[in-house]
Amino acid sequence: MTMAGHDRSSLRKVRLYGVLIGLLGLMMLPFYAMFSSTLKPESEIFAAPATLVPSDPSIQAYLQVWTQTDVLLWVGNSFIISVGTVVLTLLLAIPAAYSCARNDFVGKRTFLLAVLVVQMFAPVVLIVGLFDVITQLGLFNTYLAVIVPAAAFTLPFNVWMLYGYFKTIPVALEESARIDGASQLQILTKIVLPLTKPALVASVTYTFLYAWNRLLFVLTFLTDSAKYNIPRGVFSMVGALQTDWRMMLTVSVIGIIPLLILFAFLEEYIVAGMTAGAVKE
Repeated sequence: MTMAGHDRSSLRKVRLYGVLIGLLGLMMLPFYAMFSSTLKPESEIFAAPATLVPSDPSIQAYLQVWTQTDVLLWVGNSFIISVGTVVLTLLLAIPAAYSCARNDFVGKRTFLLAVLVVQMFAPVVLIVGLFDVITQLGLFNTYLAVIVPAAAFTLPFNVWMLYGYFKTIPVALEESARIDGASQLQILTKIVLPLTKPALVASVTYTFLYAWNRLLFVLTFLTDSAKYNIPRGVFSMVGALQTDWRMMLTVSVIGIIPLLILFAFLEEYIVAGMTAGAVKE
């Protein structure tokens, strides 16, 4: 490579990194503003001009939040709702996606498109009908009142993603196992699902995040404060005359930490699962 070519290549890299750093900073700015506000006095949060760095940083809000709110209860409820939604979604999505990937039947394309249509509706549009169904089933004020609707709205994405991944697994592997005497359930659980680990992790992560951040379903179907999740707990801190914004932001930061830990451990599988099947060979 000539000197001029090397200079052009270096300049392109500088521009590329400049754009990436700029985009990253733009995306992270709201999170930084939220975190830095938890370290500021209440009067500095809304001061003009706004300050990026707290003038007198303090962790007082993080000490107060454990005694003045039910943040641990909310985090625990968020785990119950999220894990329940993940389990219910996978129990329904795996058989549906696998059956469509391995069988040709009349109405298969229509079924897959009908599943996809559900994803196009905003939950708020269907909330009145859902409320009627939940009360008719006697689920009102139970965790299932949130878990069932959340699973219904994450099911289309999971069915389609697992369907695409199952189709990439060679049928010959299953035929060999069948010749060796394996049952259909053994083939699915011992051969297919282990090979589908990246897609399963991506499904689990997407569904967990969706359920963790649900406010509408909890706001509509749960009136028992002992079952509030993190978003509902934060919402309950909004007062009619006064709101402690620093405490609200502190609870929000604490609510994000489990998601960051989850993503840090599963990042490799999430990326692999999301990009699987994107390139045709």
